[in-house]
Amino acid sequence: MREGHVAIIGILKRCEIFVGLDDTDLQRIVDLPSCECRSYQAEEIVFRAGEEAARLYVLEEGQIDLLIKGAGTSSYVPARAVICSISKGGIFGWPALVPPHVFSLTAICKSPSTILSIRGEELRRLFQESPHIGLEVTNSLLRVISSRFRYLEQLLVTGKKSLLFEIHTLSAE
Repeated sequence: MREGHVAIIGILKRCEIFVGLDDTDLQRIVDLPSCECRSYQAEEIVFRAGEEAARLYVLEEGQIDLLIKGAGTSSYVPARAVICSISKGGIFGWPALVPPHVFSLTAICKSPSTILSIRGEELRRLFQESPHIGLEVTNSLLRVISSRFRYLEQLLVTGKKSLLFEIHTLSAE
């Protein structure tokens, strides 16, 4: 067993898309060669919109803002806006699991953060080998995506900005 496996299993147990898995299933994820934790500084960019989505991310500590760079012509979407803030146990970078595997948002650390990441290709292969893991994770992922979509839909339909949608003033690019 690699050093830190127990801690990583604890991170996965708190994660919104892995909560339905048992310890044996979580151990299979932790055993993937690319499963690793890394520390980031405040304002450090984890990935940019348009890049290949190679990794799925789980936030262990800190806070991550997911930004969109708009055209600046809409009254609802400014030139740069925080679409969602990720907190402890949250996932981001889910396009690593869903074709076409390209990020549509930019992820930037709002505070110093510790992030667990796993290559999407390895997770997808594990899902094929163990369909029950894939089904559980996919169902949970759909709930996360649906929830985030509802926030955007509410903004576009009502024109009202929610607490999760604020103008971002930091230089992220």
